[in-house]
Amino acid sequence: MTTSALDVLCYGELLWDFFEGDKPEKDVASRVYHREIGGASANVAVVLARLGIKVGAAGGVGKDKLGEALKRALDVEGVDVSGVFSVDAKTGITFVTRDATGEPSFVPYRTNSADLVLDAAKVTSAMGKVRYVVVSSTSMLPEARAATEKLLAAAAKGKAVIVLDLNLRPHLWSDAEAMKKAVIELVSHAALVKGSDKDINAIAGKRGMSWLDEHAKGATWVLTRGENGAAAVGVHGQVTAPTKRVRCIDATGAGDAFTAGVVAVLARAGAKPGSAEWKDGKLWQRALEIGHALGAKAVSAVGATGGLANVSDLRARVGPAKK
Repeated sequence: MTTSALDVLCYGELLWDFFEGDKPEKDVASRVYHREIGGASANVAVVLARLGIKVGAAGGVGKDKLGEALKRALDVEGVDVSGVFSVDAKTGITFVTRDATGEPSFVPYRTNSADLVLDAAKVTSAMGKVRYVVVSSTSMLPEARAATEKLLAAAAKGKAVIVLDLNLRPHLWSDAEAMKKAVIELVSHAALVKGSDKDINAIAGKRGMSWLDEHAKGATWVLTRGENGAAAVGVHGQVTAPTKRVRCIDATGAGDAFTAGVVAVLARAGAKPGSAEWKDGKLWQRALEIGHALGAKAVSAVGATGGLANVSDLRARVGPAKK
């Protein structure tokens, strides 16, 4: 894997989302579904590529037609797929339905799916030789943990900035306490922790922000609060940005688009812990604003990236690459 030229590596969730058609037939057996790239890691990678960031995806897909098609689709998007491995497992899929407000419901078929059973031997030290590594909590599921820990070690050795999008999936864990302990370990490696109100409630309960203060004290926190906007809290202080209100067709992937926007701004500026850029509140403000703008585009069409076909306006706002 040639990672030295990459700005960001998105590791973990690579799968297909299957969406029910807008006008399903009355006969249930005749309802039509179409597939879109899915999984937090894949979604973030696609949006970053569209923003002009040099990005790669890493993880497992099945040795099946769905896996081959997913790897090909990511490649077409401009995502480096040299870290995407075909493994002896099925490619993960999730069926998605939406209510009248565009809020999605997910039915995952991911038990021992390829993205969760990657052999640690596939993870190399080269994967840590990037500027940013983006991971989510599902990467610490028991079947995936060994590979993830090896990646985190490689990232630490390569001095990559580790970005954790909590993106909790409690339904994938058989033991809630095991999930909490695994996430605590993952948080301890992160320079940036992004989470929604829902994520924080699921992991911290009534403790809320005190949980982050205990387990992610040295990290910057990016907190999304739905209609109440977002905040970035860290050495720069605290900055906030309001949510952009738009009509929601499908909220799938809105959080992933937001994450991609924040990471794109930081990566393009060359920000890392201890740097002047990392301490710049104005940079974090712009990162939140672009994240919100991408989230607003994401909900305008079906699929995590369907509404993000044209991001040329935001691509310009991400800023010039640091020399």
